[in-house]
Amino acid sequence: MVSVSRLGGLAGILLLAVACHPDHSAELPAGQLAALHGTWLLVPEASRADTLSYRRNTYRFKYRPGGRPGFRLGPAQRFVRYDVAPGGGLVAQEGTWTETTAGHLLIHLPELEPSEPDYELEMLDYKQGVLRLRRLSERPAVEIIRNP
Repeated sequence: MVSVSRLGGLAGILLLAVACHPDHSAELPAGQLAALHGTWLLVPEASRADTLSYRRNTYRFKYRPGGRPGFRLGPAQRFVRYDVAPGGGLVAQEGTWTETTAGHLLIHLPELEPSEPDYELEMLDYKQGVLRLRRLSERPAVEIIRNP
């Protein structure tokens, strides 16, 4: 460990404060889904393997021909998925979301049934305006959380 005196003054204190800062949970606190309401667009350059990274549509993205896929998480469990259309632009599929367990959303898109069954998104992390999700390959048997 580097001593505060070697770094000098404020820089050393800041380094110690950061080094001693406890880890935060990657999960959103229960009931905080309202903070994620809005439109989120994919950031493919920040996505890795099965982890998808999204930013709000208000972020200043670099131009991407054809548009960026994404989704809108709305109140009253409204969900809209945006896919890139064959000729460019976006196609919207409307559906619903339901919180299954803390940090897991079950997505139902009736327009795509039966070709695409319901799927589940696991919220991995929300830091510095970037929402990281994992789309689970199979819909697990889960019990739906009901708000009283």
